Formats: sequence, structure tokens, C-alpha cells
Amino acid sequence: MRDKLEYIFSYLEDNLIQYFLLRPIDFNKDVEDIDLIIPRSDFNQLLNLLHNDSKTVYLKYSNANESIQLFIDDILLDIKFNICFLPRKSLIFQNSIPYCSVVIKENRYLFPDVDDEVLFTFWTYHLFLDKVSPNLSSTYMIYKSYYSTSWDKLINSAFFVKWTRLIFNNNSSEGIQLIKLFFTNNMMHINKLDNKKMQKLAIESNRLIFKFFLDKYYFKLLRLSGFIKKRRTVSEIKDRITYEV
Repeated sequence: MRDKLEYIFSYLEDNLIQYFLLRPIDFNKDVEDIDLIIPRSDFNQLLNLLHNDSKTVYLKYSNANESIQLFIDDILLDIKFNICFLPRKSLIFQNSIPYCSVVIKENRYLFPDVDDEVLFTFWTYHLFLDKVSPNLSSTYMIYKSYYSTSWDKLINSAFFVKWTRLIFNNNSSEGIQLIKLFFTNNMMHINKLDNKKMQKLAIESNRLIFKFFLDKYYFKLLRLSGFIKKRRTVSEIKDRITYEV
């Protein structure tokens, strides 16, 4: 498994495909998926490369906005085209993406090679805005071990403050308060509905109530219809002018 993972990232870098690894990978555990941001132009280039190299790959449409699933050697790359949050990725940002390479730490973890405040920011908001609860994430224990003593510094970093304002707008102080309650309670929510509170705050702060529920039922319909489950070839996807993602 480790060899396959290292090969995938080498392949991306050797072919100058821009990407950002959203969360670290633990080589000692089964990898459910790899969360990446790859811009559409680079994704199109990647599809052409995979097609020309005759790689064993297939794709599936995702149950979220701005997303597609790419399987290489049966490893799932869960690709986003932009920075986005919430369960169906209803909150989408066109801001510049901090592309990076990866680095191995402790001979066990594959981390994005970025400033800690960058990884902390996107990882934190993934746990709070995308999940029912942070501790249900497969990366929660790594997150807890890395940030249990440094969170108070990182939460005040310029990068984290910037993204907090982008996500919550005029309600940033309320969002920060919910996050601080989590960290001061041994990185556990005091109330099991605190993630729901934070998601609701982000939705209301960006006037996404209608879009949030529209996305919820739209993607549910796609799942029930079998549209998302269907495997698709590289040729089938790359020949489309407009992606249905």
C-alpha cells in the first residue's frame, strides 16, 4: 500500500500536476481515501496523462459539489476542484489554493509540505464543517496528537483568522468561541450537536440555506438513481466538455 501511495504522488509531481493534500495519510492504517484539491485544468491534464499511459483507472461522480472520485490501482483519490466545506460542499471558495508537495514524517505519516497554520486551518474546518463530529474522522487521532498543545497559537495565526472570516463573515467571533470550547474540553465537543451549530452558523453567514437543502436532496436523488455508483472510464469523462460535478 505504501509503495502505491508514494507512486501516486510521484506521478503527480513528475507530471507537474498541481495538488494540495488536505489531510495526512497514516501508512500503518488502511487508507479509505486520499483527499486532494486539484484545479480543473490540472485534472484535465491528469486524465489525458492517465489515458495515454494506459493506467488502470476508473472514475465515479461524487455526492458533493466540485468533486469527483478517481481510482488508481484501487486507491480512491477524492478530488475537489476548489476549497469547499459542508457535507455536500455547498460552501465553495474560489480563493487561491496553497499547492504543495508531500513529506514523510516519523517514517509513518505522509504530510502536505506546507506551513503548519495552513494545514491546521483546512484540517480543523474539515473536522467541524464536514463531519457529524470531529472524533468520527479517520484522521482525528493524528490531529489530536499534533495539535493538542499548539492549537492556541495556531488559532490566532493570520491564515486561520483570514479563513475564519471568510467562512463566518460577521459571525467570526461566534465561530471562534465554538472552536475554543472544543480545544479547552480536551479536544471533544461539550455538546454532541456543536458541529451542527457550526455548520448552521456557516450556512447562515453565507446565506446558503436554500442551496444547502437543495444540494442535500439533489445528491440523495443521484445516489438513489445509481448515477453516482456507476464506474466511468477516463475516455468517458475526458471527452465531456462540461463536467457534471
